[in-house]
Amino acid sequence: MTLHKTTTSILFYFCLFFLIFAFFTSCTKQSEEEILASTLEREIPRLMEAANIPGLSIAVVHDGKIAWNKAFGVKSRQTNEPVNDNTIFEAASLTKTVTAYAAMRLVERGELELDKPLHEYFPDKEYKKLSGDERYKKITARLVLTHTTGLPNWGVRLMRDPGLQYAYSGEGFLYLGRTIEEISGMTLQEFAQKEIFDPLGMSHTSYVWNETYAANGACGHDSHGSVHDLRKGTDPNGGASLLTTASDYATFICAVLNAKGLTQKTIDQMISRHVQVTKNRNTAELFDNVYWGLGWGIQPGDTGYAFWHWGDNGDLRAYTVTYKNSREGFVYFANSNNGLAIAEAVSALIVPDHQYALDWLEYEKYDDPKRQTRLAVETAFIDEGTEAGMKKLREAKEIFPELAEEEYLTGLAEYLGESGKQKDAVAVFEYCLKTFPKSADAYLGLGLTHMDLGQNQKAIESFESALNIRKGHRLTTRALQWAKEALKVEKNPVALSAAEMEKFVSDYGPRHIFLRDGSLYYRREDRPEYRLIPLTKDTFALDGNAQFRLKFVADETGLINKIVGLYIQGNTDESLRGE
Repeated sequence: MTLHKTTTSILFYFCLFFLIFAFFTSCTKQSEEEILASTLEREIPRLMEAANIPGLSIAVVHDGKIAWNKAFGVKSRQTNEPVNDNTIFEAASLTKTVTAYAAMRLVERGELELDKPLHEYFPDKEYKKLSGDERYKKITARLVLTHTTGLPNWGVRLMRDPGLQYAYSGEGFLYLGRTIEEISGMTLQEFAQKEIFDPLGMSHTSYVWNETYAANGACGHDSHGSVHDLRKGTDPNGGASLLTTASDYATFICAVLNAKGLTQKTIDQMISRHVQVTKNRNTAELFDNVYWGLGWGIQPGDTGYAFWHWGDNGDLRAYTVTYKNSREGFVYFANSNNGLAIAEAVSALIVPDHQYALDWLEYEKYDDPKRQTRLAVETAFIDEGTEAGMKKLREAKEIFPELAEEEYLTGLAEYLGESGKQKDAVAVFEYCLKTFPKSADAYLGLGLTHMDLGQNQKAIESFESALNIRKGHRLTTRALQWAKEALKVEKNPVALSAAEMEKFVSDYGPRHIFLRDGSLYYRREDRPEYRLIPLTKDTFALDGNAQFRLKFVADETGLINKIVGLYIQGNTDESLRGE
């Protein structure tokens, strides 16, 4: 009897000790999470202010679950509407990881083979966009997922034979997305909705524009905080078009960590090292400690393997990293060109012993003195004009001589031109050419800027100088032709009657043509309007935007039924009337 009481007492105290231990362990764990949340709530606004980031949304994953998410700042500095937990951001290249997951769903069902040429999944055994180079028929899903297709980031001209080495390519994922559509008989959006978004509960995620995004989307901002309109993409792109929230994307990360929707074997295959990245796309030299799996960047390190990715649509940027062994990670979306400047700092707050993969891509950090000096130069041009900008530029090069290099100067001039400061851009291009008189890029940029200013004779002279340095260059050759055509029309305008102009007036999908005060005008949804200058009876230049033209196409009855957009780079797109 005494023995029984003693045993009971021991069991009682053991259970009591266990409950107390579990309680304090739980409290400690809770305290750690609360401390992290408090730290992030304090530090992220400070980092956003230092980097000039208007809005950000972040979600933290712990033990395979969403542990915390928070929204900061505003969706747009024009409206000052706050970012909330359901604010939708462009995921940019974080799209690729979702497309990879979609592809692996088909692989597991035996409908897609990783090493079968993708062109074989098309009914006529041809993917017409790439069909100009027979080497594309060697491209497989595995080569797309590991970025070894030989394709550029965007474009149809293969840089090298498929399978030779790593070279990041969004074009490859566009091709894979089209293949998923051919296999499934659905659009990529429909397939992802059925196979990924609905099963995982990603209710605010889409590959295409929707009204939810229209109502609660984050506008992009340039590095100085100027607001850009929401982009309305209606065509799903497997490499870049995903719209999502931080919590939805964190849900997707948890699905990867927990092998939800795919087997553990498949997940392990996706987040294992397959190829080592190169330092850049123009060299075969390898970069230390950054690899690629199937759709994910892979970073080995002392704290275990991390799978990661970054997103860069210019004025909207994103970053995510997750550690497989500790099952912790995060994702954030920022509505600014400066969005990745704080990626390392945020990583250090959440995973103190992290390895930082973005050093591979050489993104500037928010507190980099050279970055701050560069932004000060741009601010001087934008706020104070050419004289102040040039003075600040000359001062900056004394501190950082690399800010007087050709690449920086042409980039600065291009930025100023894109910001509507064409006269400042001309000054910087001319300054560049005094130091680098053999810069074909500076002459090309100067010529394009002169075209935008309507200075076609000066543009022709600049393009001819560029071609004397870089003979046969396609873009420069086409630009020279356009400038000559514009100059000819400038001297001998093409006259159109009111009746002839009226036949063009209509809505063409996102493009709108209207008549006002005897001239045709063009506007693409929320973008600026332009007066149209007739070059022929059916082709028009845009007054103030010389690098884009419109060609109207009629059907067999003579009715205008579509617009073809002509870009100076050589690419085209079209919009149907009444679409």
